Amino acid sequence: MTFSHGNERWPVRVRSEHGDVLGAGMALDDRRVLTCAHVVSAGGETESLSTEPTWPVYVDLVGQSVSRSVPARVVPGCWWPPTHDGRDDLALLELEEPAPQGPFAPLRRMRRTWDRRVIMYGFPETLEHGVFVEARLTGRSGAGRERIQMVSATTGPQVSPGFSGAAVVDADTGHVVGMVVSTYQDGDHDRDVIGGAEPGSGLSWMIPVETILGRLSWIRDQVPGESSVDLSFRATEGTPADPRVARQLVDFFGRHLPGNVLVIVVNHRDSGVAAAVRQAAVLSSRELRPPIDPHQDILAPPIGSIDLALDAADKSTKDVSQRIADWAGAADAATTEADSDRAIETTPRSIIINNIDEAAEPETLLSEVVLPLVDQAPTRDLRMLLTFRGESIPLRTTLLASRVAGLQSAEEAARLAYRRAAAVVADVPRLRPVATELRIQLTKLRAAAATTDGDTLAALLASTERATDRALRRAESVRREIVTREDLWSELRGRLGAYLAMAVQHGFSEDAALGTSYRHAHDLLMAAPCDLVITEVAVRQYAEAVAQRVGGQHGGSSS
Repeated sequence: MTFSHGNERWPVRVRSEHGDVLGAGMALDDRRVLTCAHVVSAGGETESLSTEPTWPVYVDLVGQSVSRSVPARVVPGCWWPPTHDGRDDLALLELEEPAPQGPFAPLRRMRRTWDRRVIMYGFPETLEHGVFVEARLTGRSGAGRERIQMVSATTGPQVSPGFSGAAVVDADTGHVVGMVVSTYQDGDHDRDVIGGAEPGSGLSWMIPVETILGRLSWIRDQVPGESSVDLSFRATEGTPADPRVARQLVDFFGRHLPGNVLVIVVNHRDSGVAAAVRQAAVLSSRELRPPIDPHQDILAPPIGSIDLALDAADKSTKDVSQRIADWAGAADAATTEADSDRAIETTPRSIIINNIDEAAEPETLLSEVVLPLVDQAPTRDLRMLLTFRGESIPLRTTLLASRVAGLQSAEEAARLAYRRAAAVVADVPRLRPVATELRIQLTKLRAAAATTDGDTLAALLASTERATDRALRRAESVRREIVTREDLWSELRGRLGAYLAMAVQHGFSEDAALGTSYRHAHDLLMAAPCDLVITEVAVRQYAEAVAQRVGGQHGGSSS
């Protein structure tokens, strides 16, 4: 389903005292309007962004049936100018008189930030009455990954100066998921141009709603969609975070550590390990991360590196499953059945499931929610932190058994890929299987459970967990490398055939030099096994020769 745009009452246009269009904004309620700090600053006598403006701007209520202009000023304490590294750039305005009754901008926390179709309504210089631009979200970027990159078609309307402060609206639901803020350096004028990227590029950037809520905390409860971090993670009192575990989590979610699944035993709620887990969840959140002094040494994962942090303690399996589905967008009222299927595919790429053994149904949670996600982890490169309050040997052994079985399947897939590719391609990597060794180790662990002391057994289990995770990543990595080499061989074969067809089409089928070059490349390609490095050079040389002949033919006919 696609939302019908154009009837919203909450978009506004921001002007200076002299009537110049400065940008756009959105009415949050009958008194307050959200826009960019640089929009307001541009309406004053100075271009300095360092001090809170005292001058008024004029807000045109263009979404109302009868448009009118209302003076507005920055709400004291609600001024966040852009920083030198490209963060912030928010301003909250208060209207001198209330706007007519809403509805007002429907802000919503956003989950999926890739390949999402959005619409913006801005006021470029030559179209001051406004124009719609459609774009797609392409992922997080900018300082600290605080912004979301957008790409619009390179033909037709594009985000440009005059769009700053405009709402970024999900095309399918009508929810506001961010605000246009992008900047680029204009070399001709040696200054920042605000509101869009270089004309013709189709690039722009937005501040997501979660970052906005980090500043406007008073409206959090009014914004639909749960925070990506459960409430229990926000308790900061008690024991300081264990620095060793905190560093491990920063490296794990920053993707500096190998492995997809990390299992940690926190022992009790007030332990330093538990504090490190909570700290990682909060400091990775755009919405909850407090301002951090850049000179202060705090172990914080990259912003946005943890998609979802949920606490399973006392929750049913259905509750945990629903929480993940809500994150993916499956519970959105405007989501179609096809979208629901897609939402299952867009499970978090990085997730914390805390206190699995404290869930209402830990065994069911493990089998119905955790294990299916764990099975996807190597192929989708998910990062999963699974924590247990106690050692939970039986639960973790069940988890390990499933992972070892998954490893056996992954190694078989790599073996089959090798057999297929090695028949045509040289230097194909071969995986040394270890699933059988780990299965034997798992059997020993189960047998030792009745006779080995708890600490020794827990250490052996943890060691086997890590070895299994490394083996799974290795199996998937080798399989991907094999497939990549086989795909390159197929691509070279297709490229050679395409340039042969081009040569024939342009009358060069009897060209002796081209024929020699083609046969050389073809013989290399069909040699078993094929040396891809040498063959790629030969195919490129043939393609360049054909292109040169065809180009020369066209040049000669036009002279």
